Amino acid sequence: METVTNTTPLDTTATNYPSIKQGWILILILIGWTIAVSLPLGIPMYLAKENGIDLYGIPEFLAYVLSFWLTIRYAQKRRSDKTLAFGVVPVAVYPIAAVGMLAIGVLAEPLITAIPQPEWLEKAMEEMFNKKIIITAVLAAPILEEILLRGIVLDGFLKRYSPTKAIIWSAVLFGVMHLIPLQALNAFFLGLAMGWVYYRTCSLWPVILMHFVNNALSSLSFLSDDSSIDISANTTRQLIGNDTTYGLILAACVFVLWGCYVLINRLTPHRIATRSV
Repeated sequence: METVTNTTPLDTTATNYPSIKQGWILILILIGWTIAVSLPLGIPMYLAKENGIDLYGIPEFLAYVLSFWLTIRYAQKRRSDKTLAFGVVPVAVYPIAAVGMLAIGVLAEPLITAIPQPEWLEKAMEEMFNKKIIITAVLAAPILEEILLRGIVLDGFLKRYSPTKAIIWSAVLFGVMHLIPLQALNAFFLGLAMGWVYYRTCSLWPVILMHFVNNALSSLSFLSDDSSIDISANTTRQLIGNDTTYGLILAACVFVLWGCYVLINRLTPHRIATRSV
């Protein structure tokens, strides 16, 4: 990751919300709202399941959206600058960022899938990750999570800390927010990439696209399989079926990722100074 010196002095005053401590509090607030909102929805979900009624994931979607909306609303009230960075970005950044996200996903996969997990957690994930979460994961998550984690948290961090510190800590919070260990580790790596792209572009649009691409591809298995998704499986390795070819693909992804890094740097030479970071 590139370490860049800010072009404007850092302002660590309370007006630049949040600090790292306040970021942790935001995640706790999000978890609290998720529990509070989910409890009343649990009754109709239970009754529907007992009577064989398919709610098509609507209660889960509503709980997710409402908990994030309440958390974002809480955070926005504490920001001195309440605007969100939806600035114009060079068009070429979008496909490059999307390709880079794919490369990161492939490179992170062998590390993540090598981590053992208890049987009870595997069963919990099998019940959690199914077709009913597609709308939430593909449509709601890229928008709401990026607004909170990049648009508010990272934006505030960049105004208080060095870019490297801000990006790493925002990625840590992004990982912790996902709670499940395998998801948290994967989210941390993706958070580093999306944080850097947000830092370079000063816009939420590219990172929303990156998040969408990642979640959409992760949900593709639902279109052809009635079972739950296994996030602990090395899907790329299974599809290829050959260790030599898989190794070559991993090496190629390293070069692809480096190329994306160089290209985005060249396409956004002056973007960093467009906001007070």
